[in-house]
Amino acid sequence: MPTEPARAPVASTAKLCATVVVAGSALVLPVLSARAVDVILAGGTPGPALLAFATVLVVATLAEMCGEVTGVLAETAVLGRLRHRLLGHVFRLGVPGSRRYGVGDLLTRFTANAAAMARATPYRIEAAVGIAAAVAGWLALCVIDWRAGVALAAGTLPLVLLIRTRLRTSTSRFADYLDRLASIAARLTDALTGRRTIRAAGTLDREVRRVLAPLPALAAAGLATWEVRRAVSWQLGLAQHGLRILVLVIAGLGVATGRLSPGGFLAASLYLTVALGFVQQLDTLLFLADARAGADRVHQLLREQPRFRAGGTGTPAPGPGSLAFRGVRVRIDGRTVLDGIDLEVPAGTVLAVVGRSGSGKSTLGLLAGRLLDPDDGEVSLDEVPLHTMAPAEVRTAVGYAFERPVLLGDTLREAIAFGRPVPDRSAPERACRLAQAEDFVRRLPHGLDTLLAEAPLSGGELQRVGLARAVVTPPRVLVLDDATSGLDTVTEARLTTAFTEALAGRTRLVVAHRVATAARADLVAWLDRGRVRAVAPHSVLWTTEPDYRAVFSAGELP
Repeated sequence: MPTEPARAPVASTAKLCATVVVAGSALVLPVLSARAVDVILAGGTPGPALLAFATVLVVATLAEMCGEVTGVLAETAVLGRLRHRLLGHVFRLGVPGSRRYGVGDLLTRFTANAAAMARATPYRIEAAVGIAAAVAGWLALCVIDWRAGVALAAGTLPLVLLIRTRLRTSTSRFADYLDRLASIAARLTDALTGRRTIRAAGTLDREVRRVLAPLPALAAAGLATWEVRRAVSWQLGLAQHGLRILVLVIAGLGVATGRLSPGGFLAASLYLTVALGFVQQLDTLLFLADARAGADRVHQLLREQPRFRAGGTGTPAPGPGSLAFRGVRVRIDGRTVLDGIDLEVPAGTVLAVVGRSGSGKSTLGLLAGRLLDPDDGEVSLDEVPLHTMAPAEVRTAVGYAFERPVLLGDTLREAIAFGRPVPDRSAPERACRLAQAEDFVRRLPHGLDTLLAEAPLSGGELQRVGLARAVVTPPRVLVLDDATSGLDTVTEARLTTAFTEALAGRTRLVVAHRVATAARADLVAWLDRGRVRAVAPHSVLWTTEPDYRAVFSAGELP
């Protein structure tokens, strides 16, 4: 079975061939009609001409049916390939590259914008063939009666200029409409994500107003788009009827003066319809103008450059897991998040990263496993620069657990093993015991084989599953980005003890917000406005640095 990329050009070529056959039939039918009329008026037998007419009509009908089917195939094949490309590109952009686009905005680009762009493929074929057929119809009209052909050409030129101007305006107006629509989608997605907070805060009405705030602008942009279409529709319709009357009057005078036969007049009127077919392409051209606005949004995303250096192919030498940040500087959306970081993390050290919101804690964690590359400087694992290592090797060497883990797979077992080189089937069980998740997993209907959809998990339970996933194959370096914030103090203490015993000698980098978490670490890296202000044990910083104590919530005790 051909793949989607292979099917796209095949289906598009078939659509093109079918459309050409339909257009060619439309150019042949007027000749056959004229011949049949002249034969009948001359008293002859029109059988052969009528048979040829019927044959061409059947062929055109079959080709039109084939064109509909191949058009849908071309559209779906292009859409599949386009969405696959978009998905891969978004993942390659990584965390900083995709931050610029909200989830709702990305969904709009993946769905409506990509679909419009894919539908443009068969419409573009129809428009191109239709315009070519219109030119051929005009040439045939000129052969039958050059006077009628000149009159049609003179009246068509202003129409072409009008259509071109209106299409540009329609594209601009519809692009504005899509931007407003994406804004509402992004706000709605954010609201759905935080629906519990909204309900708890009693701010439902205010949130509805916030989500719908761009609605008047959206309505205005939509009305502006339809105003363009309304104007061009009546203007072209009026001009088209005027042209038709003018050409038919000229051809009719040709019959009255003997310049044209009755069959010639019929052929001229039919070719006139074919020649005016470019006006019938208006709806297609307007759709293509709208699709162009959607395609611009898709291409804007595809033009976004990943912030990663070229991936390496090297394999890290065996080592204990020491991390080094040397001269690291990171800028995101024009803001310097980390500024000249120099930090050594000895192998086997539990390093807590502490700082106020926006100080760069999570960004430092992203750098440790190359989820983000620095703009300047270098991050090394056991003296090997991360950017020289193959991405798969980095993923194996550095594991992550996040505050809000997302579980992927069908069952809990698959979610824990997702993306990790699990040595055996019992590894997820061992990881659950280590992450203090064994008790609640045992209570599930089918334990680790419970479907995710049938395993309602609290925030703390979800975090423990995320921790189990991070240690199912113990990495050299484990990055915990506020990964225990949903746990009670007792569970967190048990977890720390279990990790200390089971992961002895492995490096841990912990983004910490609690005093207790920082106190259990070997060292604390205190970040302040993107710089390392101090590296020392928590007890030293707590007793000597008032600003350090101020980082934590008032009243927290070590």
